[in-house]
Amino acid sequence: METVRASIEWTPELDRFVLWNDDLAGRAFVPEPFGDVTDNLLLEVDEHDEETSRIVGVELAILEFDRWDDLPQLDLLWQLPGQEPLPLDELLRRLHRELRQQAGHMASLA
Repeated sequence: METVRASIEWTPELDRFVLWNDDLAGRAFVPEPFGDVTDNLLLEVDEHDEETSRIVGVELAILEFDRWDDLPQLDLLWQLPGQEPLPLDELLRRLHRELRQQAGHMASLA
């Protein structure tokens, strides 16, 4: 399986989460919904606006996400800085737990 360098972008107030494929940073993309309209695979498009087979990222409402069976099965491992590469579902489950804890802590401070 190919390993891609990854980073996350999360806006807690909106629960907008994106897992970015850093190897394709800055590339044009189109959303391809899976499961729910707020959950998207971000597919690269070329200079002719044609989809390539490469994945720029994954976007979802991570705090409320519970449709783990809807996640696309990808032949990629995602590696955040300083962490081991993981399949998409394992990485998102880990981040789901961590971000829910963080959001709970932030709410208790408010």
